[in-house]
Amino acid sequence: MSTRLTIVRLVTIAGLSLSLTACGKVAAQMAFKDGIGAYQQQNYRTAIEELEEAVKHEFEYRPYAYFYLANSHDNAFKFTRKGQPENDAHLPEAEKYYKLAFEQIDPASREGQGAIFKKRSLEYLVGLYGPEKLNAPDKAEAVGQQIVALDPKDINPYFGLAKLYEDAGRVEEAEQMLSRARDMAPGNVDVQLQLAGFYNRQGNFEKTMEAFESRIQIEPNNPEAYHTVAGYFEEKVRKDYTLKPATKAEYIKRGLEASTKAISINADYVEALVMKNLLLRQQALIEKSPARQQELLKEATTLRDRAIETRNRLQGEADAAAAAAAKAAKKSE
Repeated sequence: MSTRLTIVRLVTIAGLSLSLTACGKVAAQMAFKDGIGAYQQQNYRTAIEELEEAVKHEFEYRPYAYFYLANSHDNAFKFTRKGQPENDAHLPEAEKYYKLAFEQIDPASREGQGAIFKKRSLEYLVGLYGPEKLNAPDKAEAVGQQIVALDPKDINPYFGLAKLYEDAGRVEEAEQMLSRARDMAPGNVDVQLQLAGFYNRQGNFEKTMEAFESRIQIEPNNPEAYHTVAGYFEEKVRKDYTLKPATKAEYIKRGLEASTKAISINADYVEALVMKNLLLRQQALIEKSPARQQELLKEATTLRDRAIETRNRLQGEADAAAAAAAKAAKKSE
């Protein structure tokens, strides 16, 4: 009799548990839906309340709820209020839930969307460890390495780690990370631009120009690529008073070649016309022959006038097109 009563009680409790679980799933799904709605409206406080309720229960989207809860805490934090306990409390909560999202999201779920969310959890976690938030560079580095291992072909994490190393004064490691990105994607323009920027910040002009000129090899029909090279040569010649005359002359020559190429690709490239004008004036400054100086200055003036004329013409064409579009829109009303 006693045994039968115990069994009945167990069955009753089990049934109640199943009922509560089902109710919990429904409540979790509703809270998740409301939380996502608040998140989309950038109402992060309400999103946090709803999503915290959702993650109390096991349900299909719980791993994704962790991600949105983490990001809601992340967005609720305001740098201008840093130091206020209520505001700062969002950061460890965001860290906790980003980690849970990464651990529990199945990369194969939601037709492969899970892999994107999984990786995004780590990417946001790196941002969370940045100087304006938790300021934990060691943790940021560890997560950055984890992202690289997760998808070695994605070059963006290499950029992030390189910036992290550079900010920490670990210049050689920063360069190595950018070199790894170049090895992974040798034909990627962004890699060359990242390298150029890095070398420029380090004051290594030759390597800066090597990176910019490598970019030209990747996109030889892009006038902006040539214009960028010309601009760096012009600035170097104009500002660096330690340059030897022969080096200055060589830089001006290379800058003029780049400007000429940019203009040959796009005859209406106003900025390239202006740049060639400036380089010709630099050339005139180092020219010893008065007659040749005057020739260079005359050519520079012609280019300057052409740049002004081209700019005015293009602006007139843009204004006319805008007026025609406004007229057509008015007729269709």
